[in-house]
This record gives sequence, structure tokens and C-alpha cells, in this order.
Amino acid sequence: MTKLQENIYAPNYKVEDGCLVEVRSNRQGPYDQKLCNFLPWLVSEIAVDNGMEKTTRIVLSGVHADGHTLPEVEIPASEFAGFGWLFKYWGMDCNLETAHGVKDSLRYAIQSTAPNAEHRSVYEVTGWHDDNGSWQFLMPGDDAQSVVLPSNMKGYHMEHRCDEADIASALALMEADLAPAEIIWPMLAFTFLSPLNHFLRLAGCEPKFVLFLVGKTGSRKSTLAALFLSFFGMFNGANLPLSFRDTANSVLHHTFTLKDVLTCIDDFHPTGRKETTSMNAMAQAIMRAYGDRTGRGRLRADASPMESLPPQGNAIITAEFPPDIGESGTARYFALELMEGDVDLEVLTAFQKQAESGVLQRCMYGYLEWLKETYLWNVDGFLADLKTQFEYWRDIFRQQCPNCHGRVPEAVAWLVIGMRYLLSYLQDQLELAEAECESYRQRFYSILKMLAERQASNIVQDKPTHKFLQKLYALLESGQNCLLPRHAVHEYLPPNCLGYEDDTYLYLFSEIALEAVQELCDRQGEAFNIKNKELLKQLAQEGVLEPAGKQNTKSIRFDGKSKRVACLYKRRTEQIRDLAS
Repeated sequence: MTKLQENIYAPNYKVEDGCLVEVRSNRQGPYDQKLCNFLPWLVSEIAVDNGMEKTTRIVLSGVHADGHTLPEVEIPASEFAGFGWLFKYWGMDCNLETAHGVKDSLRYAIQSTAPNAEHRSVYEVTGWHDDNGSWQFLMPGDDAQSVVLPSNMKGYHMEHRCDEADIASALALMEADLAPAEIIWPMLAFTFLSPLNHFLRLAGCEPKFVLFLVGKTGSRKSTLAALFLSFFGMFNGANLPLSFRDTANSVLHHTFTLKDVLTCIDDFHPTGRKETTSMNAMAQAIMRAYGDRTGRGRLRADASPMESLPPQGNAIITAEFPPDIGESGTARYFALELMEGDVDLEVLTAFQKQAESGVLQRCMYGYLEWLKETYLWNVDGFLADLKTQFEYWRDIFRQQCPNCHGRVPEAVAWLVIGMRYLLSYLQDQLELAEAECESYRQRFYSILKMLAERQASNIVQDKPTHKFLQKLYALLESGQNCLLPRHAVHEYLPPNCLGYEDDTYLYLFSEIALEAVQELCDRQGEAFNIKNKELLKQLAQEGVLEPAGKQNTKSIRFDGKSKRVACLYKRRTEQIRDLAS
């Protein structure tokens, strides 16, 4: 029976000539009040969970009095009663009568069709979900739960089956000559770390870094990133979910949605000064969002604050060169450098075919099921173990790299955890010998130690003090600026003079020297924003500048006149200059 042939509304409503009519009463008795020239009804009521809040959406359909079917309309439930959606979606020929209370009566009539409507739940977020003690990993492709992601996230999908051959694909990636182990192994560890994010967050030690894959155009960095994303879906170099061509707000919104999975923000490759500035700003925002696990503050239309949306998964960034985001920004990523020719294209093609057939998805599904069976029956114990492991490996690498930035040992610890859980999974499912697994672990520690030292060096070079001195020497060595010998007699001071020097010190007119360095950075499209007072303070803290009591400048006589200068130890400045070569 069609909707037109049956009365699906409450008893005091009826259908006449294809129009909805309400039976009303007054002192004279009952009478018919036409409400509209169409018959609307509720098709679906959808409970939507985006990981931050739960809302309701409804789907409406209907038939016009002339017999034509009205298109299905999906709207937020909060917009239903206002009927602003009516003319927007169904057109001006769908008329409401002007009698008193028509909108309220029509709203009630539509709601009275709810018993015939479909009621379902939809998730707009991936990752672990606790359903009354039963842990589920939300992903598109799950028959039990409906997970709907935006169209640019359509690559995410999970096949719900797994066999030994699928699991062996992860081991094959470790053993194959796809690319150097110092590239493949950290990427593999990062991939299998991602499903642990939820529990690391609960344990108070959520990963706070991104993996930065740097390589020249043609080095296959995007294709390689897509291969590892294929543990969570179907990806290639052309359909990576996020890009530096998107807006920063769009990228950061989606990184909240992609919980406990790996994503890729592709193609940091600015081509002009304006694009360099905007992409560097976007890179800085992304690094801080992941490095601090915070989202941007937002306001509702009524100016009340909304919940922030921090990233909840892990991200690989691909780039042709590192962004200019300073010491703190650099400390929030862990860099892998892919050289031209590093990727074996024949081996890559073989793994791509496996990914296209769903092998990597099924391997990850097996890993998720293994985590549930092995650890999630005792979540409290799992959280305690994760925290203990993180602190242990962080402290180990702090001892091995005592002078490196504090974020480097943390990143290394998270990668160790990712690899250890992967190897435990492979050992359990493929019955690997303990000696073989220990060999893999030791090799990975060696790789991470080398990469950590390189990362620590990268961070040091982005220190404001180091950047200042390296640019200062570039100005001096190019002849654009000069330092005069301290003990010589000078009849006049050249306009490009930045101070004096002798065998022990550089005596800088600090504000003029800083201005010259900032102008050079501006010409080169680099950001260098620091106040003179802060620069001198940092130079003194690092033992480069000799302070005078509580002040960081001294009054010294040059050419018979007293001048206030910053005294920098020459040997130390030359050591920092040489770090860049």
C-alpha cells in the first residue's frame, strides 16, 4: 500500500485530494482544516555521533497533491520545526495554509509518522568506541556499525576478515628491499602505533608528533605514504585524503574525525613567496595541533564557546623540503629523508597490488582483533603497561641523547611502542621465534638512535640563536656587511658595519645586526621574528654571549669612544656557523 493510499498520520488527521487535513473542533462542532497541498512523512531518524557530540538528523519525503513525488530531504532535527527547509528543497508550489497553528499542526502530523520510520545510528568518526564494555573499532565497511566520512575520505575502509597470509604482509614489508630500513621501519611502527592512540591518550601519553617524509619530486614519497595508509583503506598517490592545497581549518577538522588511524597531509611544496608564507603558517598550525593535541578555539553563532577538535590519529606529511617553522615547530615532527632511487619500483608495484586486493586492510583488521583479545579485556592493566613502556623508553633515549631536545626521546619512545606491539602481533600469529623478534627489535633501536641524532641536529639548526649566527656569517662572508678590527684606528664607520671583532670576541651592535639578519631572511622568504632582548637572553643562556652582570650588553671603547655592544665568544659562534656546512 502506498503512502497516498493509507492514512499514516494520527487519528485527527486525514488525506483529502492529496492534501493533508486536520479535523478540528469549535463551538459549532468538528470541521476540516486543510494544512498543506502535499503529504509529508518521516523516512528516517538518524542519531549522529561525531566523536564530540551527538545530534539527530531526519530524512523527510512526501507526495504533492498533483501526484509527483517530492525528493527525500535530510536536515538537522533542530531545523525541522521552522520549516525553512520546505521551500528550499521542495519548492514554492508546496504551500502551507495561513490558518492559525498550521505549522504546529503539520509538525505534529509529521512526527506522528515516526513509528513507520527507520531509526538508525551513524558515526562520523573512526577509531575505538566503548559500547558498554564491548570495544569496537569504527571504520567504513563494518556491517554492524554505520560509519560515514566526508567524500574526500572515501578511501578509508576495513575488510573484516584476516588469515595468516594477510598478517605476513607486514613482516614482508620489513624484510623486502622496498626502500632503506630507516624509512620503512619507522613508517611501519608509526602505522601500527596509530590504533593505540586512544589508549595512550587515556594513559596520559598520547603521541605528539608527526612523521615528516622529505624527498625530491619523483622520489615516490606520496606513493609510499599511500601504501602505508592502505592498512586503513584503499589509497594511492592520487587520492591521499589531505593536502597543503586544502585550507588549514579543513585539514584540522578532518584530523579530529580520523581517530586512531593514519592519515597523510600531502605535498608541502610552496612555489612563490606568498605561497611559502601561507604554507609555512599552515605547517606551523598542523605541527602545533599534533604536537600539543589541541584544536582551535571556536565560537557558536551566539558567541558561546564550542569544544575544540584536536587531532585524534597520526599523520604523515610529505614535502620536498622542510618548512621554515622554527625550533619549536621542527621539534614537533620526526623527519625521514627519502633520496632519489631509494624506492625499488618493482617491489613497490608488488605491494601496491597486495594493497589493492585488501591484504593490508585485512592485516590491520587482524591486529585490531588481536588487541581486543589480548589486552582490552583488562583496559586498566593495558593503560598502566602503555604508560610504563613510554616512560621507560623515553628515559632510555634521554640518557643516550642527553643534549637533544626533550621531544626527540618522546617521539622515539612512541615509535618503539608501535614496533613492539607489531612484533608481538607477528610473533603470536605467525609463531616467530623470540630470537628472531629480538633481532628485529635491536635493529630498530639502532635505526632510531641514528635518526634521533639526525633529528636533534635539525632542531638545533632551527634554534633562533643558531639561525641568527649562520645568517650573520652569511652577510659577513658575502661582503654585504662587515666587522671592523677592534684595535685598528678607523677614521669613519662604514654604513654596513655591524660592530667590531678581535681574536676572542665579536662585538655586535646587536639591534643593527638583528635588523640586517631579519632583512636577509625576508629577502629569502624565511620567517625570523624575535626581539633583540630575547635573542641576547638566549645567546647568554647558551654560553655564546658574555653578560655584564644582569645585562647582556657592555660599554666598551672603540676609536676613543664608548659604545654599547653584545660580546659574543668568537670560537663558539664559529662552531655554530660550521654546523650548517
